[in-house]
Amino acid sequence: MMTQEYDVFICHRGKETKRNFVSVLGGMLRSKGITCFVDYRMDTGNDVRLEINGAIEKSKVFIVVLSPDFARSTWCLDEIGEIMRIRDLPGTPRKVIPVFYDVQKKDTLYDLTQVKRSNAEKINRWGKALEDVCKLDEFVYDSSSTLQWEKSQEIVAKVEDFLISHRTIPDQNTKMPIRRECINYDVFICHWHLDTQRNVVSVLRGMLLCKSITPFVGGYGKDDGGSALDSDIIQAIENSRVHVIFLSPNFVCSKRCLEEVVYIMNIQGSPGTSDASRKPTVVPVFYDMKPSTARYQKEGKAYYLEEAQKSSTADDRERWASALHHLSLLHGLEYDSCSTFQWEKLYDVVKIVEASAKKITPRNYWSNHEALYVKKIDEVFKELELQEKREHVFLAGVYGRETSEFSDLLVQRLGSNFCGVCKLNNIMEKAWQPNGISKIVQQMLSDLIHPSKSSDLIQPSTSNDVKRCQLLLENERCLVVLDDLGNDIDKIKTLLEDLKSILRNNSLVVVASQFQHSLQELNVHKFISLSSLESKRDFLNICYTERDGINKAFLSHLSETFDMLGLDVRLLNEDKLKSDSTCLQDAKVTLCIISKSFSIDEFKSMFTNAAIPPKIIYVSYGSNPTDVSMPKPSSFKMEVDFEKAEFNKPQFKSMVNEVVQTLNERGEEIMGAVDFPVGLAQRSSDIECSILECVSRNENSVQCFGLVGMGGIGKTTLARSIFNKIHSQFERSFFGLNTRAEVQGKGTLGLIDVQKKMITKLSNIRSDDVRIDNAEHGKMVLSSKVKHINALIVLDDVDDGRHLEAFCEPLQSSLGPKSVIIITTRDQKILGSAKSTMIFDIERLDEERSKSLFYWHAFMKPKPPADLEKVSQSVIEACQGLPLSLKIIGSDLYGNSDREYWEDSLKLLQKGKKDIVDVLRISFDRLDTDEKEAFLDICCFLINEEVELTCMILKACYGVGKAHLNTLKNKCLITTYVSEYDEYCGRIYRRKSSRIGMHDQLRDMGRHIIREERRDQQRDQRRDRAWDEETANEILQERNAWSSLRGLLVWSHIPLPEDASDWTSLPLLRILVVKHDRHKTDAERGRLRPQDIFRNVRCGGLRWLRWEAAPFEELPQGLCSTNIRVLELPRSNISEVPTASLPNLEHLDLSACYKLKRLDMTNPSPLFPPFRQPFRV
Repeated sequence: MMTQEYDVFICHRGKETKRNFVSVLGGMLRSKGITCFVDYRMDTGNDVRLEINGAIEKSKVFIVVLSPDFARSTWCLDEIGEIMRIRDLPGTPRKVIPVFYDVQKKDTLYDLTQVKRSNAEKINRWGKALEDVCKLDEFVYDSSSTLQWEKSQEIVAKVEDFLISHRTIPDQNTKMPIRRECINYDVFICHWHLDTQRNVVSVLRGMLLCKSITPFVGGYGKDDGGSALDSDIIQAIENSRVHVIFLSPNFVCSKRCLEEVVYIMNIQGSPGTSDASRKPTVVPVFYDMKPSTARYQKEGKAYYLEEAQKSSTADDRERWASALHHLSLLHGLEYDSCSTFQWEKLYDVVKIVEASAKKITPRNYWSNHEALYVKKIDEVFKELELQEKREHVFLAGVYGRETSEFSDLLVQRLGSNFCGVCKLNNIMEKAWQPNGISKIVQQMLSDLIHPSKSSDLIQPSTSNDVKRCQLLLENERCLVVLDDLGNDIDKIKTLLEDLKSILRNNSLVVVASQFQHSLQELNVHKFISLSSLESKRDFLNICYTERDGINKAFLSHLSETFDMLGLDVRLLNEDKLKSDSTCLQDAKVTLCIISKSFSIDEFKSMFTNAAIPPKIIYVSYGSNPTDVSMPKPSSFKMEVDFEKAEFNKPQFKSMVNEVVQTLNERGEEIMGAVDFPVGLAQRSSDIECSILECVSRNENSVQCFGLVGMGGIGKTTLARSIFNKIHSQFERSFFGLNTRAEVQGKGTLGLIDVQKKMITKLSNIRSDDVRIDNAEHGKMVLSSKVKHINALIVLDDVDDGRHLEAFCEPLQSSLGPKSVIIITTRDQKILGSAKSTMIFDIERLDEERSKSLFYWHAFMKPKPPADLEKVSQSVIEACQGLPLSLKIIGSDLYGNSDREYWEDSLKLLQKGKKDIVDVLRISFDRLDTDEKEAFLDICCFLINEEVELTCMILKACYGVGKAHLNTLKNKCLITTYVSEYDEYCGRIYRRKSSRIGMHDQLRDMGRHIIREERRDQQRDQRRDRAWDEETANEILQERNAWSSLRGLLVWSHIPLPEDASDWTSLPLLRILVVKHDRHKTDAERGRLRPQDIFRNVRCGGLRWLRWEAAPFEELPQGLCSTNIRVLELPRSNISEVPTASLPNLEHLDLSACYKLKRLDMTNPSPLFPPFRQPFRV
């Protein structure tokens, strides 16, 4: 049995502890992506002792819940003994966190002599372990007074901090919950505080906040639950969309609770709202009681009001009894605290709340927006009712980027006026599937035709079927909403013709699209444009005081970072806020910098006569802020004091991601910003203004703009910022990163892949639905699929006229007249060939900006130490204002304060300052041996590969993976980025993943090092790599290089040199990649093909084998290296994989291997580790 690796092991005793505290703590950890072992989640049939011991051995953090009866269990005592033994072993850092659960520390000196099946040796071992645990920093949990969520959250935070600091888990910047300052609520939780507030209500409140759902809990955290139904409670009930009522045994002892139920049930019975869907959802939770108890209120039972409310009037008791009776008739959930696992049951409640509160955005932000939408919706209905000649189908077209929200509101507002309602999303994606149009119509009919009229699902494939549907719907007036129509007008027209042949009686069909030309071609009866109502760019307000001397460089860094991400940033000091607090009302997020003289209370006091901004994130500035009450969920403790400490870059990134995630509710693509965008924000804003001005003067044709400059000057970074700022003004957008690298070495296949990505992104259809035979055919397909779309296109690093022919020409001839194409290049001739409207020459940084950028990277401060200022100035001058050089050299020098070291670096810089490769190489030369090899492997084989897979490969080659990546990333030699697409075996799939990136100058430097050192006879120890046809031919024809070959990438359709037939062994080969171009056949028989060579060659050191469309049915014996960790054979003829001969295998990919007959995954050897990813078949 293979034991899974866990982040956390929870040691506990007792059913009550397990169902409540442990259930919730485990759920909170898992929701943060932290794997957690608890015994009740073990698979049935497993050996319990082996599973527990294995989990302890594999865990990094141990939470020991010391409860009153903990020591009654020898299992628990053995566990704690093993935990403390494991903790003290050298190697992997581990942490033990004790939780004193309803016990005092002094009470944990359990009488171990009373433990059954004990002896002196065990008692001593258990006692020593307990004594050691009690010496650690602990948490105290008193179930009679502690709020469960808040205490559990503190524990989770401590676990997360430890795992992040030891790089066990990534810092995902997911703070929970997010505090939202608002006067309206999504959920009202009615409860009797003595029964439920500290446990289930506390946890439910926290879970909802983590989902960005705002609950109102009266008297939360107070001992007194209150007795009156005050104005705050009434307002919260009226404004909430969901009412959750915990009917606990003592609920009826509270008059306030009873009055809340009356008020809630009166809203349900009120005739004031014609649209029932607008009324709040009521969710009764019967906590330790049956619904019948509340329904019948019998004498002698808990809800007998004559007894529970003796002092109340008969009229009051009658009102309460009626409300409770009607409430008990609603379908709810039963919660038995003696048997229910708390997290799992409350998660069911959260799902119900989520489904009922679809729109989580605070109402005080959306209310004006909603009102404008309602006005448009009412116009549609009015025109539908007043049309002179009644049509069977009235067609309304909705144009905009946020049509889904409008469509939802339309259904809510108009749905009650129709007999049948159907709303379908992602229409174009569904239409492209086999029989897509028929399936859409079938789904529509299943929604519109009541089951009582037809027991069979109707698919109108014949004229008789159509007539039958017409008969079933002839007296029905229907509302059909089709969202996201896409750009294929022929499919849209076919779908609408089918609908018109079925629907009757003045039905309303609403079609929504991002593409204006599609709706215009449909000749809709009513056209609605949402473009004027939609926000173009989001505002971010940064509020602060000038009294505490907040560093200007920090404020500038804040402002530039968010500006590069496409936000409109406003710096508002205290004086501005006091003079006009309404200046915050149009911002969705406010970032408030709390400092010594500027507290949260002082900030809030400015909103006496103005609405509080919908979302506020607090940042604590300085090492000793006076505001100790800062809310943790929405605050970031940043001790920004450059005299005492350096800038905390990871924490700053965490805060930036929090803001961006909050603003980016539509999940739009945002190109990531660089760590220190010194001087770039103003540059990008100037270029943005020039582009938009040109477009406004001429909206009749596609316009092309160019950014030109030497490598490493910042062209791509500027293009990303411009993209972030203006992409929302276009119907669709596409950013083609590293075009040269995407195409280089792939021939026609590279051009086709980029064409497919464009079509997939711009037309919102799947890659599998796009067939391209060659680059010329791709131009025709691209032109037809994006016709008339007003799009923003960025093509980064274009250096070949073929790129313009394959991409620019079809785009310029087919895109809508308001489209913009931006090209970055080192070659100005490229921009001339593209007929650019305007060319922007990107220059080097001036002296002041060069200083600022270098200082941030070298010192994490805006200024250098006095003793390094002079040599810093010389280093900056040697970098000649080139951002890439300043960043790489600064990162290389970071953390080293030895002046002699700096001066040596300066000499190296001055020696090779004429060539950027020599400048960049300084950082490479200071890596240790394995780090250099890892860097060169990435240069040749791993750019654009997934981070997790890269870690696995590097670990297989060098024993360490993540540490090497972190070192290279910290030195800015590599980057990571999130890709929306997965390029796999020549196909493009939509799938977000974190991937490895590298600046092309660094990639070229690495490959240059390999070429030069291979030719240098004095360095014949270099283990060579070949990454394309040219380098492969060089090495394969050089017999002396065979024995040192360590990495090889070849194509199945390109024949290899005849000399390679003499290979018998490649002892140092660790990486072998055989690519397959499905548009070309493999090399002819008689020519030397990869399968001919590797059929008999021994590759005993092989770690990573990727062979696309491998022709063999069995893995050649020479490739069956026992060292293989990663084996990928997608779309191959393989019929059997000898997993028993591959003891170190961690990642197996057999996608689309349709001839696979057998895969032995049973009884692996003890050395066989669990797969880190599910293998693909």
